[in-house]
Amino acid sequence: MSTSGSEASVYEQLIGIIKNISEDKQLKLLELLKQWNEQGNRDYNRKSCLIAVDYSSQDRFFRDFIQNISAGGVFIETREVFSAGQEIGLTFSIPNSQIPFRISGRITRTSSKGVAVKFLKVTGYQEEILNALVDKM
Repeated sequence: MSTSGSEASVYEQLIGIIKNISEDKQLKLLELLKQWNEQGNRDYNRKSCLIAVDYSSQDRFFRDFIQNISAGGVFIETREVFSAGQEIGLTFSIPNSQIPFRISGRITRTSSKGVAVKFLKVTGYQEEILNALVDKM
């Protein structure tokens, strides 16, 4: 990585700090940096929530909770082990609606806390519902 002037100073300071903290803190810092990087690359704003979700993958069924949601995807808190790239089907309730919301997605990231899921083939109607849900939160 080439840097110049004040950039080199910031880079060197970061490296110095990282070298002097415990491995546990380095791992936490790495996770935070990944999250910050992903937030900058998102097409939709995410909102924190706690919504029960039923989902399935490869003929296995699970029930956990959505921790955050956007019109583009969700983060599901789970202890189940999945792989990035796996497709899943999700069903959850939208507040004030009697009809379950069903959508398919692909796991884009896994962590010890859960999985990030990007929705696949979102119709205009589904996007409208998701945007309304996020706006109300």
